[in-house]
Amino acid sequence: MDEGSKTFLNVVLSVLAPVIILDTCSTEGPKLWEVGTTWAMVIALALPIGCGVYSLIDKGKVEILTLFGLVGTILTGVVTIYANTGSDAAIRPDAPWWYAAKEALIATLLAGAMLVKSRGKASMLRVFIYSDSVFDVAGIEADVAKQGKEVEYDALLQRINRILAASFLFSAVANFLLALHFLLPVLDKPAAEQALEYNYAVSSMTWWGYLTIAIPLLITMVCIIRYLFRSLQRLTGRDTDRIFAPGIALANKK
Repeated sequence: MDEGSKTFLNVVLSVLAPVIILDTCSTEGPKLWEVGTTWAMVIALALPIGCGVYSLIDKGKVEILTLFGLVGTILTGVVTIYANTGSDAAIRPDAPWWYAAKEALIATLLAGAMLVKSRGKASMLRVFIYSDSVFDVAGIEADVAKQGKEVEYDALLQRINRILAASFLFSAVANFLLALHFLLPVLDKPAAEQALEYNYAVSSMTWWGYLTIAIPLLITMVCIIRYLFRSLQRLTGRDTDRIFAPGIALANKK
């Protein structure tokens, strides 16, 4: 299976399938798939966790994005267990706030990591955008050194690093508000219905989170890559093919 197919399958199993499961399986009834709120949440969380574990085994190393994804999914399970330990079958009144904090945590940690690890091969910018698999980093840095433009080069990377960190912080705030928007109304439902409405809210939040947060963040990253590409061209004088990694440059020529 090629990387594109793996990515598509990962989106289906990590996003679409959990949403469908929470929407259709959370009720209790005679149908085989009507397993109730607890099992529906367990199955929905097992899929992205399974994808994350498979990715770790398949690639033979712990990638930071996969690790953050696993942590986020596990925290969803922890908060959900806590939410469903309220009295009279109601979810705990502070559960929406804990869930919102969990939603904001991962993006906040990513933003912090961007600012703390901002230089060198271990920088978070190399993980998200400026990687050796996409850009000819070694060749670009050699040209920068020959032309004595290290200061301008470092300033460019730091500027992009701050922009990306700011986009993650925006995502954290947006995730926090989105979680409260969907979960706080659950508390207004009758106690016996709150567990079911909680699952529906998590499902809606997952779907709308991708539409209103993940997609705009992806567009932002594409714009950042475009800005980085043009800035590197101006800085080094390299043409288009020599900015990208050799394998990508060859593919462009074909």
